[in-house]
Amino acid sequence: MGSGRWGGPCVCGPPVFVYGGLTGRCAGQILSGMTRHLVVLLLSALLLAPRASSAQAITLDTTGLRPGPIAVASSGTSVTVTWLDEAAQTWRATFSLDPSRPLISSIATGSSPVVSQARPFYRGETGKRRGGWDAFFDDPASHPDGTQHVQSTFTLRGAAARSLGDRVELLFDGMRMGSFQGALAYTFYPGSRLLHQEAVLTTKDPDVAYYYDAGLDIAAAEDAQPGNNMRTEVAYYDTEGTLRREYSNGLQAERESVKARYRTLAVKTAGGSLAVFPAPHQYFFPRDFSSNLGYLWHRSWRGRVSLGVRQYRDENWQYYPWMNAPPGRAQRMSVFFLLSSAAPEAALAHVLRYTNSDRFPALAGYKTLSTHWHLADTVQAVAHGLAWTPPFKPVLKAMGVDASMIMDFHGDGHPADLTDVRLGELDAYFRALRAQSDKDFLLIPAEEANVYLGGHWTVIFPKPVYWFMSRPKDGAFEMQHPKYGKVYSAADAKEMLELVRREGGYMYQTHPRTKGSTGFPDKILATDFFRDPRYLGAGWKALPSDLSSPRLGDRAFTLLDDLSNQGLRKRIFGEVDMFQFDHTHEIYAHMNINYIRLDRLPEFDRWGDALVPLAQGEFFTTTGEVLIPRVDLSRSTADQVVATVEAQWTLPLRFAEVVWGDGTTTHRETIPLSDTQEFGKRTFEWRAPAAGWKWARVAVWDVAGNGAFINPVWK
Repeated sequence: MGSGRWGGPCVCGPPVFVYGGLTGRCAGQILSGMTRHLVVLLLSALLLAPRASSAQAITLDTTGLRPGPIAVASSGTSVTVTWLDEAAQTWRATFSLDPSRPLISSIATGSSPVVSQARPFYRGETGKRRGGWDAFFDDPASHPDGTQHVQSTFTLRGAAARSLGDRVELLFDGMRMGSFQGALAYTFYPGSRLLHQEAVLTTKDPDVAYYYDAGLDIAAAEDAQPGNNMRTEVAYYDTEGTLRREYSNGLQAERESVKARYRTLAVKTAGGSLAVFPAPHQYFFPRDFSSNLGYLWHRSWRGRVSLGVRQYRDENWQYYPWMNAPPGRAQRMSVFFLLSSAAPEAALAHVLRYTNSDRFPALAGYKTLSTHWHLADTVQAVAHGLAWTPPFKPVLKAMGVDASMIMDFHGDGHPADLTDVRLGELDAYFRALRAQSDKDFLLIPAEEANVYLGGHWTVIFPKPVYWFMSRPKDGAFEMQHPKYGKVYSAADAKEMLELVRREGGYMYQTHPRTKGSTGFPDKILATDFFRDPRYLGAGWKALPSDLSSPRLGDRAFTLLDDLSNQGLRKRIFGEVDMFQFDHTHEIYAHMNINYIRLDRLPEFDRWGDALVPLAQGEFFTTTGEVLIPRVDLSRSTADQVVATVEAQWTLPLRFAEVVWGDGTTTHRETIPLSDTQEFGKRTFEWRAPAAGWKWARVAVWDVAGNGAFINPVWK
């Protein structure tokens, strides 16, 4: 963070959030004096306040509150939050300050509460990380020390309320879950019916990996039936996309998992309905496969109803890295609820708007491009015929994906073959993707070649190119084939670069600094091929998962900033890096997309036209919920970065950042956006003091970790 109106100078690395505010690896340098003082007061109040007995209510600390659109009032035994939603309807949420009572007394907009006598639910599993925080090839469940299933406990010991711009956060100290301890946070947003619940927990243990389940357990006397049975209405969209309405009879004491499309379900309550959903991308740690394991759950049992989100340990794959919990860094384990005075299907409809019903919106002057798919399409098309429609096609089209970069022959086919088998598969590859492309949908052939250059890397040509990944016996760099014409064979890195140059191709490092690219591209920075402009840069993905960060993909951002400070004008762009899927999978959670500046989608035989904006940096990358179609830094001066940013979003925004470098150090200016409400559109102007800046980039992030970014603009 640079010095200026939003904070003091910091060169310590990406900031993280602690108790709702920004902090960083050098916490004192990240926060402004006022905010830093506020956090100290809050933590001191929570840590030093007298511990209440079970018969004594605690006192709410309100020193962090400021006048605003959300009101907070405290009596001797409770605290009530009052605010208006998007329709100017008044909501009141009352929390108990009596440790012997359920934490949430009621949430209502009328006489009948939507939520009543509710207790938060958290549980999880912890294990040990091997190979460092960026390791993907890991499975904590296979560690010799085993894992531990942990159930949270909560005993109210302290409470504080504070303003976060126009928002209000209530913080309740007294939560433990295994080696984690900390507080529960509830954030309220003006103009919204969101209830944002977070377990803000820290561990001191080293190398901790974990996942968690979260939810609410609420009173539901209106659902009670004779014999301790229940009748609870539950609604969700099944994996076929059909709205389902079911009734839970209370005969199952266990949580019932639901495989739902759009990652949400809703239950009917006395005063309306309550929907639950996770952070759309942040909650889903990286996996190779996107199977819908049933990430929602509900339970109806003896006068109470519970609902929430859940994760699973994998059962049939060796790589399942879970989430990281570096010691001393607070993990914000979130779950979202949507309050509604209407029926469950109305609540679901509103939740779907937060992800545009899992569709990337069309933007004038842009087309959407996804990259890095291992779909084994060619071998299946050969077996089924070119008229066969692969299961991924209707899914991607329904998601608003205009073009996709496919990477066949990654565990399928014969990429290392040096005979006509390889050439025939390449020819079938081109024909299969041509057959599935049309005026509104383009499939681009690429390969994750992984030869000679180091780590895993992808090559993309702008036209069909036939080549071998090593030299056939008695072969040459360039040969003629009676059927396929010109054929290349690359014997080393020098020839590989020459091949790419001759045919106008591009290269980039896939999953840098992790997976098969661990140590790369750092080991090849001085090579001719990496410094060549046709080596575009590296892929960006939400990997690893660390809920102490307010953004996704810190690994790739750190690489980009390191390269930029070395004067290497490389870029990162979104890559998905997933294997086969169909319409029943939970693919959106693992997605990102590149909006490339392109007025018209090219036909298949001119797919290279879609690569040009990627190579020239005329694109932005997003998870889909935040769009930044215009970012202009042209008014910047020698000692100040001036960013004009046109943005639109669904969930309320959390912050923007102007990141810049002087050739030695990375700096960042963090701009709180806590005055934004859900479903907004605005043009911002941000100014970051930046003496000696050589490059700068901009990113915008929302309250669920969704975001959008551009690559560095050079001075």
